[in-house]
Amino acid sequence: MKAKETNPKIDFERIRVLYENTNVGYFGIAAGVLFFSYMIDQLASIRIAFPWMLTVSIAYIPRIIISIAFARKMKANEITFENVKPWENYFIYNSVLPFLCFSSAVFIPFGQNEFIALLYYGVIVMTLVSGGILSYSTSLPAISLFMNASMLPLIVKTFWFQEALFNALGLLLVIAYLLLSRLIPKQNKLLVENIALRIENEHQSLTDPLTKLGNRRRLHLLIETLVPSSLRRKDPFSIVLLDIDDFKLYNDEFGHSAGDDLLVQVSDILKDCSRDQDLVVRYGGEEFLLVLPSTSLESAQILVDRIRSAIKEKTSITFSGGIAMHSEQLSFEQLVEKADQCLYKAKSDGRDRIVLAES
Repeated sequence: MKAKETNPKIDFERIRVLYENTNVGYFGIAAGVLFFSYMIDQLASIRIAFPWMLTVSIAYIPRIIISIAFARKMKANEITFENVKPWENYFIYNSVLPFLCFSSAVFIPFGQNEFIALLYYGVIVMTLVSGGILSYSTSLPAISLFMNASMLPLIVKTFWFQEALFNALGLLLVIAYLLLSRLIPKQNKLLVENIALRIENEHQSLTDPLTKLGNRRRLHLLIETLVPSSLRRKDPFSIVLLDIDDFKLYNDEFGHSAGDDLLVQVSDILKDCSRDQDLVVRYGGEEFLLVLPSTSLESAQILVDRIRSAIKEKTSITFSGGIAMHSEQLSFEQLVEKADQCLYKAKSDGRDRIVLAES
């Protein structure tokens, strides 16, 4: 059986929310550990309370480190759709030990205070599970692990005693466990569907409706991160401004519907010839802008030559273009202006040609 395929964009948002919510959830966990440590002190002994609290606290350190690492890499734009999925596994692997250490509280000997201690512990567990549903709900494996590790040892302990009060508490916990087991997958599915819907809405707002290429808003979002990253890494990028030659004449001869079909065909060729990391934007009516990360003028020229060959092979039109490479001295607006000047020169020199800006 093949593994169920997931959407990388949905995974990215799910896991981002998981870590974001967990950072807030640490306060709830800390409160729960401190409160039950106090109860252990009161109902058993400080000699048990302090080692238990210390053990749980130490067990959480690796997961806190993972959370900090994730936040830093997100801020540095090092986590992408392609590499985000393992971070869910990192979170789960580093959650097993702290969850088990916390649940070990049910095995502490409380003597005559056993029922009172389990009752307090049950209240704390249900409170934390409720918070966990909110914190971990975008990751079904994470919330399932937390609920099972927290509730199952407590349920087993309540039925271990052959007494009515313990068994009644255990029965209530079993009912709660069964209800949550049905509720959690439904809530997870609803959250994932909401994330998918939001991503789809964002995609539509960033996409040209005719060509399905990026629009200027999509371009603006990329440039906000690309320019600082390029300068920081000293890794220049290039842009290509392309314009279909005599498009108005094409429209007049074949009609606007055929003109739209041509724009879609050219857009498909641009996408097919570009790399995954490149952004292709419908910049104007028949004008297209390509943003090429980590690309020199010479490499951009090779890409444009490939596009020209495909255009001539599949259509009856030609295009002109200008290529410019970003540098520290230029803003993005100035870079586009530089490419536009090259495009203008290509048009004035006879069309069907590409002009490179000086480095």
